[in-house]
Amino acid sequence: MTKQTLRWGLLACGNIAHKFAAAVNETENNVIHAVAARDEDSAKAFAAQHGALHAYGNYADMLADPEVDAVYISTVHPLHFEWISRSLMAGKHVLCEKPMTMNLRQAKLAQKLAKDNGRILREAFMYRHHPQTQKVADLVSSGVIGKVRFIEADFCYNSSPDPVHRLINNSLGGGGILDVGCYTMSFARLIAGRAVGRLFSEPLELSAMGQLDRQSKIDLCTTATLRFEGDILARLSCAINMNMDMKAAIYGDKGRITVQKPWFCNDEIQVQLDGIDEVEVIEAETTPPLYTHEIVSFAAELRGHPLDQHAVGMRLDDTIGNMKALDLWRAEIGLAYEADALR
Repeated sequence: MTKQTLRWGLLACGNIAHKFAAAVNETENNVIHAVAARDEDSAKAFAAQHGALHAYGNYADMLADPEVDAVYISTVHPLHFEWISRSLMAGKHVLCEKPMTMNLRQAKLAQKLAKDNGRILREAFMYRHHPQTQKVADLVSSGVIGKVRFIEADFCYNSSPDPVHRLINNSLGGGGILDVGCYTMSFARLIAGRAVGRLFSEPLELSAMGQLDRQSKIDLCTTATLRFEGDILARLSCAINMNMDMKAAIYGDKGRITVQKPWFCNDEIQVQLDGIDEVEVIEAETTPPLYTHEIVSFAAELRGHPLDQHAVGMRLDDTIGNMKALDLWRAEIGLAYEADALR
């Protein structure tokens, strides 16, 4: 693909799809060609709001549209693998919301399908493509805080969901780890890797405790501790039943880096060196919209411009590592889904 317009098909039109669509419309050489929902009226309303050219009342019809170049998938988690597979086999490139699949087994199968069909498959971690995240990684790589000793990352919120809401429903992939714990894991793996000169790193050890909902058995609140190469430790927390400060912190033997609201990239980075009272504050870049960066990055890959060797954006092998680590976290607290039993 060259500089021609990339024609997107949006598969599902929930809240996250609205944010993605608005971001597509802020970029150059990208257009929302089609949107699909399980209800045609919903698809038509979405199309009218965001300027999509076509609206489909089911996903399969959109995949049959020969003018759709790439598909953005934002269904509930358990449907990701099915529609990744069907999109790839329909000849479409795929950008799928996190978590890309329910587990490592599915992620590896999706990876193989992408390779076999000669298509690009990426996981849509929007914060990983943002300049703020790149700045944090570059600060770590520069050695400004010395040798990294410890990483903290929290993503907790109080959803107070209805008992039938997807967040509290095991069959819909509910719980905190797959919803927001995946962010904290991807951050820790990124920083632990940059601290030792790698793009990302895999945990050598992982232990965890968590609170499971008595009825649905999904995780309400959980904390994991990890050890990485270089004797780097990390503590990750996620929850859907309580609020905590959303921040990440990286501690080195010369100082620390604190990232306010790292998942939304709309606050600031603070760098404080040991023995120095003054705190360096790096303001966040709040424009353009958060999701535009991953869209531009994905489109560039399709046009033959892969990520720069130092870029923090998600690569497929990074996604595979993240899914493996999330599987370990879930196993530690006894969190299982129907997809885990399938072979």
